[in-house]
Amino acid sequence: MAGTVAGMAAYIRARIERGTLAPGDRLPPTKNLMQQFNLSDNAVYRAVGLLKAEGLVVSQQGKGVFVADRRALISGERRIKGIVQPGEVINHKSSTRVEPPVWVQEQLGEGEAVRRVRTITRGDVVLQASQSWVHTDVAAVVPEIDQPQACDPTWQAVYAERAGKKVTAASKTVDARISTDEDKAALGLDEDAPLIVMRSIYVSEDRVIGVGEGVYAPGQQVALA
Repeated sequence: MAGTVAGMAAYIRARIERGTLAPGDRLPPTKNLMQQFNLSDNAVYRAVGLLKAEGLVVSQQGKGVFVADRRALISGERRIKGIVQPGEVINHKSSTRVEPPVWVQEQLGEGEAVRRVRTITRGDVVLQASQSWVHTDVAAVVPEIDQPQACDPTWQAVYAERAGKKVTAASKTVDARISTDEDKAALGLDEDAPLIVMRSIYVSEDRVIGVGEGVYAPGQQVALA
């Protein structure tokens, strides 16, 4: 009995949502998918096209079709609403009031900020280590940021709802650096490695209220949407 394009797409979509197909995993070759779902090659291409349109998979020329790192592709308001994918866990490490680095002060202004440190893991693997510096004025509206705990779904979304002020990711920059001792400890690395770093600036009413820095483990992809 012949399968359907929608059926193949639904099956693969469900595996991605459950986390049994993880970001970076390669889909079986077209021939295998044709046999598995009893479809023509054209029908398989159409099913894969549906998954691509949803941002679930990406093609790499000459290599195949891979599950997309959707966390890396989420930006702006969508990122503020939540950043983890199925099977991933946010682990909040600490939340302390500190004098932030100079590059952060250039955005937030001088004085203390709330520094929140966390990792994102899948099982025992650390995918990303991140820290954010949040203006202390935000704590008057979202006191949870002074505690090493999650804000549901994010502190930006909670602030926007409680204060009635829109929060936007005003800018994002991607750079690379050789891992520092702090990076290696956070990501569980034994040796120095080149790492991708993404920095974000969060603005409300033309005022910067937070700055974030995410450091991705080797092999994790990041892209600006």
